[in-house]
Amino acid sequence: MNTKLRSALLMSAASASLLAAPSIAQAQTAGEGVDVGEIVVTGSRIRRDTFSSPQPLSVVTAQAIRESGNTSIGDILLDQPSINPNQNQQNTSSTLFLAGQTRADIRGLGATRTLVLMDGRRLPFSDASSPAVDLNTIPSLMVERIETVPGGVSAVYGSEAIAGVVNFIMKKEQEGLELDIQGGISQEGDGEEFRAGFNWGKKFFDDRLSVLIGGEYANQDKIMQKDRDELFPGIRRNTATGVTVQNILPNSKANTSPFATFQLIGGNVVGTARAVTLDVRNPANVVRLSNACATATVQPTCQDDALFYSTVYNALQGKSNRGVLRTYVDYKITDTFKAFVDASYVKANGYGIFQPAFSSAAGGGTMPVVLRGDNAYLNGAGTTAAALRAEWLAAGKTLTQAQTAQVGKFWQEFGGRDVKSERDQYRVAGGIQGSWETFGRKVDMDSYVQYSRLDGRTTSYNVPNVARVQQATDAVVLNGQVVCRDAAARAAGCTPWDLVNGASREAILWTNGISTTDQKITQTVAGINFSTELFDLPAGPVGVAFGAEYRKETSFFEQDALGASGALFFNSIGTREGEYNVKEAYGEIRVPILKDVPFAEELSIEAAGRVSDYSTIGGTDQYRIGLTWAPVEDVRFRLSESTAVRAPNIIELFSPQSRNFTTSATDPCDAAVFRGATAAQQAARRVTCAAAIPGWNSATFQSNFGAGRPSLALLQGGNPDLGPEEAHTYQYGVVIQPRWVPNLQISVDFFKYNIDGQVGTIPINTLFNQLCYDDTTTAYASNPYCAQIRRDPTGTGGSGVVGGVSEVLLVNQNVAKVKVEGYDYAISYGFQTEDLFGKDYGAIALRLDATWMYQFQLQGLPGQAFTQLANTINNATPEWKGSGSIRWSNERVSVTWNTLWIDSMISNNAFQPSQLDPYYTGDYWRHDLRGTYKLNEDITFRAGVLNLFDKYPPKISDNSIFTGTGVGSSQYDNRGRFFFVGANMNF
Repeated sequence: MNTKLRSALLMSAASASLLAAPSIAQAQTAGEGVDVGEIVVTGSRIRRDTFSSPQPLSVVTAQAIRESGNTSIGDILLDQPSINPNQNQQNTSSTLFLAGQTRADIRGLGATRTLVLMDGRRLPFSDASSPAVDLNTIPSLMVERIETVPGGVSAVYGSEAIAGVVNFIMKKEQEGLELDIQGGISQEGDGEEFRAGFNWGKKFFDDRLSVLIGGEYANQDKIMQKDRDELFPGIRRNTATGVTVQNILPNSKANTSPFATFQLIGGNVVGTARAVTLDVRNPANVVRLSNACATATVQPTCQDDALFYSTVYNALQGKSNRGVLRTYVDYKITDTFKAFVDASYVKANGYGIFQPAFSSAAGGGTMPVVLRGDNAYLNGAGTTAAALRAEWLAAGKTLTQAQTAQVGKFWQEFGGRDVKSERDQYRVAGGIQGSWETFGRKVDMDSYVQYSRLDGRTTSYNVPNVARVQQATDAVVLNGQVVCRDAAARAAGCTPWDLVNGASREAILWTNGISTTDQKITQTVAGINFSTELFDLPAGPVGVAFGAEYRKETSFFEQDALGASGALFFNSIGTREGEYNVKEAYGEIRVPILKDVPFAEELSIEAAGRVSDYSTIGGTDQYRIGLTWAPVEDVRFRLSESTAVRAPNIIELFSPQSRNFTTSATDPCDAAVFRGATAAQQAARRVTCAAAIPGWNSATFQSNFGAGRPSLALLQGGNPDLGPEEAHTYQYGVVIQPRWVPNLQISVDFFKYNIDGQVGTIPINTLFNQLCYDDTTTAYASNPYCAQIRRDPTGTGGSGVVGGVSEVLLVNQNVAKVKVEGYDYAISYGFQTEDLFGKDYGAIALRLDATWMYQFQLQGLPGQAFTQLANTINNATPEWKGSGSIRWSNERVSVTWNTLWIDSMISNNAFQPSQLDPYYTGDYWRHDLRGTYKLNEDITFRAGVLNLFDKYPPKISDNSIFTGTGVGSSQYDNRGRFFFVGANMNF
């Protein structure tokens, strides 16, 4: 085999770059025939070769993107050990505004702390409700490579780069037409994915004008939990009274029926509570529920056949589609100067899938509904009404207006509360790039202006008018006619709703509702960058880069008037808007100290600084210093220290207070939680819980929220007085490339982040535990943190439980501190089989990457103890995460095996190990098999099986973990074995 072909095969087989690349990445190795020229490497604006990158750099190439089989670029990045799950296809279906979005989150510090760039320029936010960049807005076929730099690089790029940077390097030119098509489907025949894209490029006027046009369309279909035998009906924790170790049980049936459950005798005392339901198998039948199902909140063992599993409504993955168009045109004004225009348009639709509106048999919540004793349909004709009246009377109730029963019901007549999110995004960047010589030195310049605009709209269907539902279901007989009791409602056209025999179409139409939101985001950026070499030292030239940037961000979000009023079964959000601008200047310098001397093949230092002036928070400054030392050619040490800031975004600053919900909170006064508390905690809670809850009993009190119970209402909002987040980061590493083992590369990098003044709300369980109910220094009545927890002393204030929590007040504050530490490891090796075996069987490449993040500590408030969140799934931060690959290739065929490993994690750190069984998730392994076949120089086919062994999320007693739909658990694949095929064609 000739040398060029051998080298090309080895390069295509190599599964990573030499600097801490992910397992799926493919890039050049330092092999024969590789031309390493000077480029601008992400993390610095000084031109250099890739071997002298000042920080760990991960690279995913265009070839790796095509071969991955993923429709979303974000899924490719998630396999990198340094990337943690955030928003993605598995967990956005149950969000109000983010369906179909995918976001990058380095180190699990949050998508708002990971800066996303395209060719070194900021990308605009993709949503006004939660500002971050949706990676699906980037046309994957036009990506040349993705560079990820974990670590503080705010001194180079500015705010949002606390955790690091993801930089998409795009294609700039092409000759001819490229077509790419890919389709995939799960083993169960659902979750279909399709993507088709094209690139066309040509040069004109003696190659002075270069035109590139490209685009893609992608579609991902939904997957429902009920369509997975492994995941349906789900599991839950055993929270029954008297259980000290909460083990796993099959998911309990729901007394929130698609027809109706009537809580004749309320409360959660087994044997005393009584309820009947309209049988889901035949709603004409009235069935008295067993003791386990008759309590207002069903017992963990509730399995009555007359009820159903509410997880039938749950989606494992949502539905989305998008179309992206991009054009890049540049024109050489002279041999050294060119003007360029980079423009794109994105049309993206996401579909959130929600349960129908519901009313709880315990009462309270957003839409409590009661059946009164004089209800016209309860007292009407028919066997169903007669059977229900008999149960009513047997429970000691009279058929009068004063006698009531709470109704537990999914209002399935309306349909699911599905949300359609529509986004149109435009981006135009134009500028001049060039170089010239001054005093014998080449100066490179890059200037640009960029304008982006997002127009978005959401439509939330089947969110009924709460008051109208309550009015319609309160039906009485008046003058021989069944009407709504409320005279004003009758005048407004109220049509009675028959809770016993089923609603009429007119009643459904009168009570149903729709809520819409409109949003607009604009971003204007202007920047200019220079780089050059000042002078030569014995060890080499002194390189510098400097520049300035101006940026203005605006955001507007408006909800329709009815939705904003709180009248609908929907979050009342209202209108929020704001803007800010920032002016910045930066500088970098790289000084070579020694070169090609004993014990110093290279020794250089670097420094960077940035000053900023924000219209909201005033001035900020940040710096970075670095050292590179190669004592011998085979070993290179790299060290850096930097500061970083993140200015609060418009949502954090200007968002009005609005209603939200959480399922992650636990009530320290709940009997099951109390039993697992320490002696000191129990002693404190005996005082504080008794002060908060009338007649509180530590052995019997069951809260209205927690595992297997409804979500907890939150009142959240912005704070215009926020200051910046400040971070101090450290990175120390070594890269080893032994000459005596060609193509072997090893790197180890230590990282450390200290973040102060992190914007956010007080962690919900920190508020409940340390700051309120476990606090022995402040009396409950005068504790301001306890005042944020609004208890319901009578059970009529929205919780449905005497002493329950109706809502918790949480607003943004600069209160938290975060400490993160760990190591990144990478090793890669590639070789030609002919070199080892004397016969050519192709090229082999092996790659292993791992991150050991042994510390992720959060301090919720100044002076509080730090909480260890590393190795916890509810924080989405495994202590260990690794990925490996082995690839074989020859001139026509390649086969790649990838393995992802996620270390065992704590399932819920709000509990002690003695409270949960199992307490840990167990190790998770996922294996993927991919292959390509090169038909000729222009056509290549590909196919693969993702999740080859059909591995599902760990069986942990939390349904969002078990189904992979929580933020942390979305790193586990929940669709099962998935097949894909594709083809790439060039003309």
